[in-house]
Amino acid sequence: MSRLLGSRWTMLIIHHLREPRRYCELQALVGDVNPATFTQRLRLLEQQGLIVRREDPENSRHVEYALTVQGTELLPILDELAAWARKWLLQGA
Repeated sequence: MSRLLGSRWTMLIIHHLREPRRYCELQALVGDVNPATFTQRLRLLEQQGLIVRREDPENSRHVEYALTVQGTELLPILDELAAWARKWLLQGA
């Protein structure tokens, strides 16, 4: 789990899943990530129980991702890390 959370893009994906999002919307928010890498991160997050993947019953091509309870519990930690970074890393920038 620690390797997954420390992997590039993982925390950004979790951050942007504060509300459920479709694949393309989430990928656009995350930014310049290779599609294969992005899909791999989503699968790993799903396997670890941090996110859930839901298909639209009317159109299986429409997929939505959302945080699980376990994933949602990471949000306050991410917020604290962001506050720390603003205070200590961006002071002199």
